[in-house]
Amino acid sequence: MFSLRAVSPNLVRSVKSSCVVSAATRISRRNKALAAIAADCEEANEITHVARAVNLSAGCAPLPLEVLERAKREFVQYRGRDGQPRGLSVSEMGYRTNDFYELMADAESSFRELMSIPDTHELHFFNGGATLQFAAIPMNLLGQAGGYASKHSGGAYKVANYVRSGHWSEKARDEARMFCHVHETNSCPDDLYFSVADGEDWNIHPEGRYIHYTAADTRQGLEFQDFPYHVIPEDMPLVCDASANLGSKPVDVSKYGVLYAAAHKNFSTSGVCYTIIRKDLISENVLPGTPTMCNWNRFQTAPGKVWTVPVVTSVWIGKMMTEWMLAKGGLPYFEDLAIKRSGMLYDYIDDSNGFYNCFVSDSRFRSRMQVVFTIGDGRGKNTELVKEFLDVAERDLGWLDIRSHPLGIPTDAIRVTMYNPQTMETVMQVREYMHNFMAKHA
Repeated sequence: MFSLRAVSPNLVRSVKSSCVVSAATRISRRNKALAAIAADCEEANEITHVARAVNLSAGCAPLPLEVLERAKREFVQYRGRDGQPRGLSVSEMGYRTNDFYELMADAESSFRELMSIPDTHELHFFNGGATLQFAAIPMNLLGQAGGYASKHSGGAYKVANYVRSGHWSEKARDEARMFCHVHETNSCPDDLYFSVADGEDWNIHPEGRYIHYTAADTRQGLEFQDFPYHVIPEDMPLVCDASANLGSKPVDVSKYGVLYAAAHKNFSTSGVCYTIIRKDLISENVLPGTPTMCNWNRFQTAPGKVWTVPVVTSVWIGKMMTEWMLAKGGLPYFEDLAIKRSGMLYDYIDDSNGFYNCFVSDSRFRSRMQVVFTIGDGRGKNTELVKEFLDVAERDLGWLDIRSHPLGIPTDAIRVTMYNPQTMETVMQVREYMHNFMAKHA
């Protein structure tokens, strides 16, 4: 018989504290993870009959076959830390049980190690994607003291600064507008944001409770490669939606008040938002009417930081994914991979004598996660070429989600997404198709 016992508060505290583990324990767990990954690699190599789709989607992203094989093996028969089978699936696991709290603690421990998260910051696996945090951020940060500015009429209102850089920064801004006055630090006349004004030219409201930016915008392929931290006022929390690029390069977490990312791009499947919050920003002083699911303090003070049923399967896959990333070499490995993958396409586009053109030309803002381009100027006769390029890729080659939104031209854009698990082999297939298409039509 297999038993999952309800746990006492003392056990919750014990498991919660296991997020901070000794070096010997981390090494032991790492060795177990490496052994599991090695077995998965061997099994994955043998599955030659599985034809993997060319998945260029901006979400959900492809996951490593090694991780999927491990998930397949353990999904029906979950094994605890002791390696013993539990007689149930991870999707059936009770969220007030010992195994569940150990799973959450291990997921947090491995992610903290991967991202080098300091003790000054908490990590939460919040239900919902990053979009829910678009609302949670102002509801939590604006409830605390300060952040007021005077209206011309003599009234007072809360202020938050938002850096504009494209579609997803617009979404975050629009959500915050329901709770405060949003002060935009910069603008773009055509609202396309193929570049961003220098940080020194941003108009940052000094009374802003915080300043928010989007690290990488997936629509047009823009990413801050060298964010101007020096222009951020010292006492103003920096908040960042890093859904598209978190885990693709080292980042100094200590610079951020809040750093968050939807799981389904670089770490897992959909349903969870990895949210790193500086401890002093988690407070019971939230805006009146803040829903429980957006109240950081409610989760922080709950047993094991779990207030309601989390998306256990997504957290579990994320744990295996971060273990896989650590085994690969951690963030330096994935930064090198991101540079090589994107560089392969950018170099080919830039050397095509104008046959292909990127929307973002400034290397300071070219995304390593999405290469977005068109053929020629995307107009006139090039409209038909773009249509043919996309139709052949989707209909004949079966590629997934290479078509993106129009960006100031009549045609859809061509977008190649390369999140952390994307393979060099897939990007080489894309480049080969681009080469053959240009040879046919140039």
